[in-house]
Amino acid sequence: MKNSILVLCAAAAAIAPSSAAAQSQCEPEFLQSSQTVTVQAVDIGSSTYTIENFDLRLRNGSKDGGGGSCATTLRLARLSTSPATNLISYTLQSRGKSLEILPSETAPGTAASDLRLANLPTGSNGLNLPFQLGIPSDWGTTSGSRTDDILAMLVDATGAVVDTLNLTIVVDVAPAAEVRVVGATGLDPIAQLDLGVLDPTATTVSDPFGIRVWTNSPYTVRFVSQNLGQLVHEEDRGRISYQLLMNSAPVSVTGGIATSVPRVTTALGDYHPLQVRVAPFSARAGSYSDRVEVTVTAN
Repeated sequence: MKNSILVLCAAAAAIAPSSAAAQSQCEPEFLQSSQTVTVQAVDIGSSTYTIENFDLRLRNGSKDGGGGSCATTLRLARLSTSPATNLISYTLQSRGKSLEILPSETAPGTAASDLRLANLPTGSNGLNLPFQLGIPSDWGTTSGSRTDDILAMLVDATGAVVDTLNLTIVVDVAPAAEVRVVGATGLDPIAQLDLGVLDPTATTVSDPFGIRVWTNSPYTVRFVSQNLGQLVHEEDRGRISYQLLMNSAPVSVTGGIATSVPRVTTALGDYHPLQVRVAPFSARAGSYSDRVEVTVTAN
């Protein structure tokens, strides 16, 4: 009788954690569901730029930890419900990269829209991701409040969106105005107009000059004469009346009714031609002068 011996052999292979288990160690999430960034009192002027800094907080929300290897991609898109009119242009930067805001939340990401983030920390503090909001605020930007609704998304390696945050950007632009005298000598804010030698028997008309106005809202122009529309003798020994015209129409120089302009200027501003007229007069010889304050008010 023969005995047979059966030898059973087996090898135990190391069992790798499933992809689901690995993924459970990396759960990118925002620390809040919404955030509002408000930029107030935006300065308007030639070649001006307003900067507002803010942070978004995110983390690895896995309770299993991630060993420091949790990564995600941040993507920004304009919500379809965001107001589509009167938007103001701005830029968003983070970690030195200018981020493209996609036109809708369903638009595919691009190299310019996606920001790769590695090693998300766990815990309640998470990661403070700094952003810089830049607003070019040259003349031509109208006053008022604008709201832009942005969806911030965290995207995993498969392209799936794993968490979102509603980012509301509010930009308030206050009414602003600037005025310069053109065609007269001197430096802003003081300019001088020389009428030359006045002929008492004829009407004297000044050389062409005017004001250039920049505003971001409808505006008014007011002229106030120190001497109520009269040129005063250097020794206060006589006065000569004159008339000031803007856009060929007489204007008050005694602080009366202001001239209203119901429009916003472009970046080039509005030019309003001015003219001084002195009718024939009778007065003592000498030097005469007046001081007129020009005020432009943005409404």
